[in-house]
Amino acid sequence: MREVKPYRTLAGATRALDNGGRFYNVFAHADDRVVDVGELSKAAGASGARAFLFFEMALMDLPADERAQVVAQLSPALTSRLATHRPSKLAPSAVESEGRVGMPAIVAGYPFFVEDRTQFTGFIVMVTPVIMMIPIFDQFDVYEVFDTPNRGTPRSVIATTRGSKRLEEVYTRFGGLLRELQFEDKTGGDHGLFLETAYYTVPG
Repeated sequence: MREVKPYRTLAGATRALDNGGRFYNVFAHADDRVVDVGELSKAAGASGARAFLFFEMALMDLPADERAQVVAQLSPALTSRLATHRPSKLAPSAVESEGRVGMPAIVAGYPFFVEDRTQFTGFIVMVTPVIMMIPIFDQFDVYEVFDTPNRGTPRSVIATTRGSKRLEEVYTRFGGLLRELQFEDKTGGDHGLFLETAYYTVPG
């Protein structure tokens, strides 16, 4: 999981994204006012849906008119892909009702680390040579995220890199892909999805 520091100015966003791509992107050029696939992947440190998660999270603190100017610099191919892969922005309370498996999403709220594993016995599907159901805690650190700091319900579940630094209980944005969460009993009746987090931002 990588922390995203949002761009503060239009000039800063343009400079970071219009970067010429990696050395093997021979058709991409820095400072040509066009951001192509290789340049976005370089800035995001990822490709595909994750790159668009980074893009949306990195622009969230810019005024709407400046965000539009950055989007206008995307190549036609990237503009088309963004229309298909743009992540949904969801409150924690809306994840279960509005989310779906495989959806890229940005969930913003107050995270609280799940300390007691016996009270949260969710399983995830792992595809190896065979399909296996394993406890989510075997792969991730788990947080419940709430709309407000007083932990009012409903809430959503996010999973972060196992063993990573404990997140503070402050308003945070999380970007990732929604995945299915299953339970052997009724203890997890409120949850059918969790966000496998790729990026996070603590707004300043």
